[in-house]
Amino acid sequence: MYFKKIILLAITIVYCLSATAQFKLSGKIIDYDGMEELKINIPLVFGFYKENSVAIPVAKDGSFNIVLPIKESKFANLIYKRIFHTLLLNPTKNLTANLRDTTLILTGGTALAENKVMQKVNVEEYPFFLKNEGNNEFAKLPLLQLKERVLKPYFSQRDEKIKIVNTSTLTDKHKLLIITELKSIVYNYINDFARTRLADKKKNDSLIVYVFDHSDKNPVIFPAGPQYFAYVRNYLGYLETKAFMQKKPDQLSPTEKIPYFNLTIDSATKLIKSFGKPYWRWIGANNNLSLKIVEPYTYQEIINLYNAKDLKQMEGLVNAFNITFTRSAYQTDITQKIGILRKRLLENESNTNIKIFDGYEKLSSIYDVIKTLKGKVVYVDVWGTWCGPCKEELTYNPQLKEKFAKQDVAFVYLDMDEEDKDFTWREFIKVNGLTGVHIRKNRKTIEPFWLELLAKTNDKEQYYPQYFIFDKNGNLVVSKANRPSDTNLLYQQIEQYLKVN
Repeated sequence: MYFKKIILLAITIVYCLSATAQFKLSGKIIDYDGMEELKINIPLVFGFYKENSVAIPVAKDGSFNIVLPIKESKFANLIYKRIFHTLLLNPTKNLTANLRDTTLILTGGTALAENKVMQKVNVEEYPFFLKNEGNNEFAKLPLLQLKERVLKPYFSQRDEKIKIVNTSTLTDKHKLLIITELKSIVYNYINDFARTRLADKKKNDSLIVYVFDHSDKNPVIFPAGPQYFAYVRNYLGYLETKAFMQKKPDQLSPTEKIPYFNLTIDSATKLIKSFGKPYWRWIGANNNLSLKIVEPYTYQEIINLYNAKDLKQMEGLVNAFNITFTRSAYQTDITQKIGILRKRLLENESNTNIKIFDGYEKLSSIYDVIKTLKGKVVYVDVWGTWCGPCKEELTYNPQLKEKFAKQDVAFVYLDMDEEDKDFTWREFIKVNGLTGVHIRKNRKTIEPFWLELLAKTNDKEQYYPQYFIFDKNGNLVVSKANRPSDTNLLYQQIEQYLKVN
């Protein structure tokens, strides 16, 4: 009897703990018109991915109330009218907040104090040097002036924000969590500036190395927030940049190893070709970071590959992860997800709606494919299995195809991959269930296709992905069409040609 009571007590304690591992968010949208969605995005580890967004039900009067299951402190983005409001969620706590247009008004709850500080320091504030994308005055500055006019004021601004956090009445834990995010996002934004705004690669590389040389790769608190782990990815990019500034690839002898990665250039090339850049980052992380950082960082990389349905790259990274982390808390989820992709591959092996065009190897014109689809509006997707943005756009294909399921719309996928990627390409389209007509060309044999597809546009840039629309008569009517992620804008483009006989 005594033993049974102990068991019952243990069950009760577990239940109570699980019941309290949650965060309650409530409030009201003032003057709610019923049109805009309210969402919250809680990163798994780091990065903004739509898979982590949860729609918050909003009543007719604008009131909302949601319970979010969380086991540890989590940073999240409350999203309304495309404006992101960063929150700090803590288990067992609650927060009430009102939204008026694009303004978030914090009103109460046990999580009010930390979120008031978060709002005051504006953790994810967009920096001055990333504005004016098309005409950015800072991008034109020499490195010395960049240090004076960008780095110096930006780091001073960060330090002022850290002072505000340190002088607040928050607990040490909450202070350190917020400070770690503030420190990390500075490097992330500077990395974005260097990578996307500086056309001069030498200046780009020099700025990255100068900034990250002065950074501390270890967080002041652990587990840390998503900006810290985004910093980890950028830090690995910095190590690659620094390695090849020290030794150009063509200067490395066959037996000489790449600094920080401990691989020969031949081994690195083969590894990336087989398992992609995530595996390369895995090597860099293992050589330069503590395992407690590597484990959650790599888990997010694995989940990214799962969401992209890239089974081959996922299998390679999972095998390496399992050898290093034999008792990881993430293993159950990883095993389940890789099983799902393998099952999808098996199911689609005989899917007749996934059509590899007969004799595609000898094709030299896109019109040879289009003419077989006469009577249908054709949406052509030019992509590659190596292209991250291409694979991100493919995740929007199911809703695109659902939209036109009962209409005369066909989908053609023109892939650019080399011959040694043929198996990877075939596997990828089956795992992703990419119904439609498929063609694969290599870097050389895709040229005639680009000439045809870009013939009617002044922009001849051959970037990936790109999209094109052909009408029911097989005429190219839209060059550089909207992307699947543009949803309604793309749907409208397609619909106008469905109406034409």
